[in-house]
Amino acid sequence: MPCTLVPANPNVKITPVSGPPVTISGSLSTTNIIMASWSRAMWQSVVNRAIRMLALGPFGSHFFSAVATVGGN
Repeated sequence: MPCTLVPANPNVKITPVSGPPVTISGSLSTTNIIMASWSRAMWQSVVNRAIRMLALGPFGSHFFSAVATVGGN
């Protein structure tokens, strides 16, 4: 049985989640000499910008959270 939240602010719209959350993952590799030499901080800046763009895009209201990390060898 789902819980019902009664908001203190009547202007807040609360609706049930229609399905389980979806996790999307992937990897990126490059042979571009300039991009290949970017620092870890530079790549983290790029993925942080991608998260912001997702949140501000047409489906942004459908995101509960997004996380992106940069790994290294």
